[in-house]
Amino acid sequence: MLIGTDVVHASVWKIDLLRKAGHGRPVDFSEVGVVADVAELVDECFGGTTHLIEHGLEENALNGLDLILIPAPGLDGATFTAEECAALDRYVREGGAVLVLGDGEDGPSTAGGTTPFGIVIGDLVPGAPSDPAQPHVLSRDFPVEAGTSHPALTGVARAHLHRPKPVSASVPLTPLLRNDGDTFLGVATHGRGRIAVVGNAEMFARPFLGREDNARLLLGVLAWLSGAEPEGSIGEQASRVVNTLRLTGREFSRTENLKDEPGPHVVDAGLYSHLLTGIADGFLLDCEADEDAFLREAELRFHEMPRVIRQAVSRFRRHGTDSGVLLLKGLPVDPELPPTPADPRARVRFVNPLSELWLAAFAQALGEPIGYRQEKNGQIFQNVVPTPQNAERLSSESSSLLLDYHTETAFHPFMPDYVLLHCLRPDHEKSAMTISASLRMALPRLSARDRAILSEPLYRTGIDYSFGSPNGQKGNGPLLRVLYGDPFDPYITVDPDLMVGIVPEAAAALKRLHAVLNEVRRWARLDTGDLLIIDNRRAVHGRSQFQARYDGHDRWLQRVCVVRDLVPSAGHRRLRSRVIDTAFAV
Repeated sequence: MLIGTDVVHASVWKIDLLRKAGHGRPVDFSEVGVVADVAELVDECFGGTTHLIEHGLEENALNGLDLILIPAPGLDGATFTAEECAALDRYVREGGAVLVLGDGEDGPSTAGGTTPFGIVIGDLVPGAPSDPAQPHVLSRDFPVEAGTSHPALTGVARAHLHRPKPVSASVPLTPLLRNDGDTFLGVATHGRGRIAVVGNAEMFARPFLGREDNARLLLGVLAWLSGAEPEGSIGEQASRVVNTLRLTGREFSRTENLKDEPGPHVVDAGLYSHLLTGIADGFLLDCEADEDAFLREAELRFHEMPRVIRQAVSRFRRHGTDSGVLLLKGLPVDPELPPTPADPRARVRFVNPLSELWLAAFAQALGEPIGYRQEKNGQIFQNVVPTPQNAERLSSESSSLLLDYHTETAFHPFMPDYVLLHCLRPDHEKSAMTISASLRMALPRLSARDRAILSEPLYRTGIDYSFGSPNGQKGNGPLLRVLYGDPFDPYITVDPDLMVGIVPEAAAALKRLHAVLNEVRRWARLDTGDLLIIDNRRAVHGRSQFQARYDGHDRWLQRVCVVRDLVPSAGHRRLRSRVIDTAFAV
């Protein structure tokens, strides 16, 4: 099968089919190319190849093509000339096939003037209250209507329509998916050829191929349009697409050491040490005496930092990085650093509080620093040091065990958006690794079905030991989704040590997620002055074992948690405090 992709009329389709980063979009978003996923499935399941139509829809450009993908009129401003519409009409009448793909952007995808086959894509419509237990929820799953019969619907009972849009055309469409009189996927025969129109083709993109019968429906439509049968039955191929096939994503560096991997995730602040030292000079209010005043001053001093540093932080806040972290190397530290505190809850007095200044400055640039009442008495600036009593517990004070990947306070209704770790002193052997893994890098390695399961509220996490839970007790926290948000660039909440899937399929998907996170892991041996900023909703982090000596020279990090907005937690704070005081039943 030879499939032609029209990249003339929609700039979002002008893509590298392996990168899937649409025109004008950041490369971080690796899955915007619905067309690329369709083309790859044609290749994988039908043994077809893709041909890019780059110079218009003239007659000779369509010769020899078994199927043409064109954008819906109005998509990304797509307009068609009368000559192009006539050429498409003749192509279909003579036995060709056309798949028209809309998108999920707000507003109808309509265009004035002539449109191919008189196609019009309407505005977004909500679903229907299909769950009797939740009549207030508008579902986006649509069952195939009883009595509807079409070869493309063989074996299809239900489809998940993400942001559905109705379709109409001057050629009579046979509805495949319909609700309340609206057609969302329609097909038609036209002369000796065939046409299919889908209002929002995102239902055929990888975030949704694992939901309901979407994969089977897509393969059925492709088979009906082209007249070709996939290699093996449609049912077998759909099962392979959902459960085993990994659609190609962007390639990422194989380098695990963050400091050795070039990219926007690393900034060498040591190059500006003299400027940063100058910024730190001058009177600083005592943080303990007036924390708010200290934070306000730190925020002002951030704006005096070199542009390279401010620009990196700004971009990280807006777009993140592929690795999900930002590492600033070599910030100046107090030359008269005191001994590593034996008690992490003790307040440490610095001659020059540079560490707290940097933490406060970067925290204010990202959002608002906060503390948790149960975590080190609600301190904003927390000391992360090993303690003998917690050496083998699931705690930041451990040292003898691997602290596995986790989202910081995954159980908490007001978990941090960012976690800042500033190294004042490495461990004696400089062997301790802070480990991270980015969801953006792991996502293409998951099957469509795993992604669908991880996006459902089928997981119950546990309350952390430091928040009052017995050590190692799983599943005594809230029910949640592991993946949530934009399905093309989702967020993650996971803590494998304390999380359980409430059904076997959910537990299996969680296990596979942990495996692929290991495949894309990154690490850094933090040295004195290094500041690692972790996007807590894009990446998970952990720490390797290390040898603690408890001699005043052990590994010493300072940590600050940051939220983008203080408003959601206002009811759990008192008198404008930054300390969140949520109580947990454990």
